[in-house]
Amino acid sequence: MKSLAQFFDHLKLMPIRWDIQRNDELSGTGEGVVYQAELAPPLWKAEVTIQPVRLTEAQAISALVRGLGGALEPFMFRDPYICGPRLDPAGIWIVGSTVTIGSVSGGRISLSGLPQILDYQATANALSEWPEDEADRTAVSVSGVPAGNYQLSAGDKLQVSVSGGRTYFLEVSEDVTASGSSTPLFSVFPRLPASVVVGNAVTLYRPACPCVVVPGSFQAGTVSGNIVSGMGFSIVQKRGV
Repeated sequence: MKSLAQFFDHLKLMPIRWDIQRNDELSGTGEGVVYQAELAPPLWKAEVTIQPVRLTEAQAISALVRGLGGALEPFMFRDPYICGPRLDPAGIWIVGSTVTIGSVSGGRISLSGLPQILDYQATANALSEWPEDEADRTAVSVSGVPAGNYQLSAGDKLQVSVSGGRTYFLEVSEDVTASGSSTPLFSVFPRLPASVVVGNAVTLYRPACPCVVVPGSFQAGTVSGNIVSGMGFSIVQKRGV
């Protein structure tokens, strides 16, 4: 799998919006009752647009995308403009901290290891694997966050690294404030896989999601003089890496 430095960092990107590809089946009764069955886990997806670039730069970017072989080779991808939590967008408070999963209970998590912050003030965002058990694993806590009242907000993203090299991309579903260096349990999306356990490393600044290019989605753009515009492609999450 290509790292951020091997692929993402070579792209000049417009802002993106993470969205979800759901794989559900709906059915209903004559009384208007609707039932939903999740046939497969939801996947993160995004439409990627390249900024207008010079022809030579466009050729290089095209070569990088084609070199992925369609959906054969996954790569790490992140939001190019929203790098950190909403209340710590530049990751100033989190630098040097080792944040981990503090607890997993009843489908919730907590975080541990947040750095100490005195008189913290607001400075101004992934769970993505089919659960391997039947528990409603939708929440965690984290450790290693800044001791004090470090805050995570609904919409913040988390990157969790587990043993075996797998990476999970999570979204915080509710606002949460740390007490000391740990958060209380809070909800995340999608549901947690069983492989996410206490002690797993958590990335809060520049969290990334393993993705592949959707086959056939790459647009090479149009040329006007020496400038190429309209380049882009679609990406979707790759699970199991």
